[in-house]
Amino acid sequence: MLDPGDSRRSRYSAFISYSRRDERAAAWLQSALETYRVPGKLVGKPSPFGPVPRRLAPVFRDRLELAAAPDLQAALTEALGASDALIVVCSPASAQSAWVNREIEMFRALGRGDRILAALFDGDESDAFPPALTHGDLGETITPLAADFRKEGDGRRLGKLKLVAVLTGVGLEPLLHREQDRRIRRLTGLAGASAGLAAAFAFVAIAALNAEARAEREQAKAERLVEALLTDLRKAVQPVGSLALKERLNEAALTYFRGQSLADMPDVVLAQRARLLLAMGEDDLARGRPTTAAVQFEEAHRTTEVRLATNPKDPQRLFDHAQSEFWRGYTAWETGNVRQAATSFASYARLAARLLQDDPANADWQMEAGYADSNIGMLALRQTGDARAAEARFTSALLHFRAAEAQRPSDRDIAHQIVDGLGWLADSQRMGLDLDAAFQNRLRQRAMLMDLRAGVARDAGVETGLVRNALALARIEADQGHLAAAANRLDGAAAAARDVAAADRQDKLAAQQARMIALFAAQVQLRRPAAERLPLAQIDASIGACNRQGPLDEPELEDFCQLVKARLLLQQGQWRAAKPLVSAVASRRVSKGDMRLSQGFGINFQTELAFFDTNDATVEIMKG
Repeated sequence: MLDPGDSRRSRYSAFISYSRRDERAAAWLQSALETYRVPGKLVGKPSPFGPVPRRLAPVFRDRLELAAAPDLQAALTEALGASDALIVVCSPASAQSAWVNREIEMFRALGRGDRILAALFDGDESDAFPPALTHGDLGETITPLAADFRKEGDGRRLGKLKLVAVLTGVGLEPLLHREQDRRIRRLTGLAGASAGLAAAFAFVAIAALNAEARAEREQAKAERLVEALLTDLRKAVQPVGSLALKERLNEAALTYFRGQSLADMPDVVLAQRARLLLAMGEDDLARGRPTTAAVQFEEAHRTTEVRLATNPKDPQRLFDHAQSEFWRGYTAWETGNVRQAATSFASYARLAARLLQDDPANADWQMEAGYADSNIGMLALRQTGDARAAEARFTSALLHFRAAEAQRPSDRDIAHQIVDGLGWLADSQRMGLDLDAAFQNRLRQRAMLMDLRAGVARDAGVETGLVRNALALARIEADQGHLAAAANRLDGAAAAARDVAAADRQDKLAAQQARMIALFAAQVQLRRPAAERLPLAQIDASIGACNRQGPLDEPELEDFCQLVKARLLLQQGQWRAAKPLVSAVASRRVSKGDMRLSQGFGINFQTELAFFDTNDATVEIMKG
């Protein structure tokens, strides 16, 4: 019987017939079938062959025990009769095997011809099937339907599932669905369990999903695999914070689209391709490659625009195109193309408003409206310096985020957006010189981050958020004149920033953040009274070289570094050495029209340069 308690009377679930030359394939097949565990929700359900069993063990394979029998014919007949099905390992060798041919004939003579299953491991239909397999009970010529275990066919995994489907009587589709769901749950659980397992997860996920996409050769199943890569698996690796891991997932999904014509792609596949391009662009931005990211976003925008034009009222198409508009605008902002950023953000806001107008109870559309307000608020704050208009936008964004949170109170993604919203609101208040309100909102932000941190092993986004929060609090404290408190806070932030950067050395943004904290810490030390600050030599070492062509290659960082270095030189009495540093930064910022808050860290270069204009020592330099 197949399983304890199973009502089936057969002793074996299957008898494997094979040529000795195919012994390795037969041994693998026996093990694969005997160790396969039928999904729990299918066990016990009725099938044409009785209740579905938990396992298919035992499977008869070894003929050695038959060879020792006193009556080989009787022993063979008994073993075949005790088996629910006959599985023929098909190959050129088995096609020439008299023994395999005889076993097929004997099983058919038992009136079980409908339970003869072919497993093609080698050769093809012209040379791999034994003669008895290609002739029916009445001698008619038939073409066996085989589970194709060859690499160019179904592959071993799908071939195994096809046999299991017939042996259990449950059909192939439920097994495919159950196994795919089980594997995705297992892999996503592995990714979330610990960062130490991240690399293993990447290899397992990509190998398993790529193999399935190749083997199944069925559009719907392949689309589900790509969807898992773009959603479940990508979301699962987010807390790990590994760009290399995300890139592997991107590459795995990208292999599906290679070689396909855009004109021939079904609409659902076009949508998946656009989402993949957006994901790749996001990762390029994190690596500090905005130009490459812009190419990905433009291609995604082209795709979603065409899809929307064919059905302008479809909410999903509206949403997809809105994402393209957002990332197109964000990259434009990052690369200094403010006009394009404003155009894209305005288009994004219109799309978000349409979504929310059609379905105001939809939490996702509330989030989109909040993002749109945040984008426009950012432009007002960073580009025009209109702190009041920015504060109004950020306040509105938070109202939308809170409305979404009310519907999904345990959603961590929404909580992260509220955290970011509090940060932007605080920045607008700091720019408007309402430092107390800004400090309180940053404290609220920190409290939320600590809540998100509780109960999880490690969330890279939370750790990065805490570092940014510490830097922001320190900047407010410095503006309030609390330099000692700011210095202490920056010391802790510096260590945490180094840890975040070390966790993923490919994350250029994390490295830039660590560098900026070091520079702010040096500036705060230079603003302190001589008796309270660190020795100037130690501050100088923390500043380091301000190399515009260095590994971080970020003009905002290097310009700020030049100004901090110039402060140090003034403290050291090296007035003439400070002058060219200040002049170079002023020249670059004026020529770019970038004298308001900078894109990355919100540095007010106008205020920073004003320090040197009003400094008596600097005035003397300029005169000299």
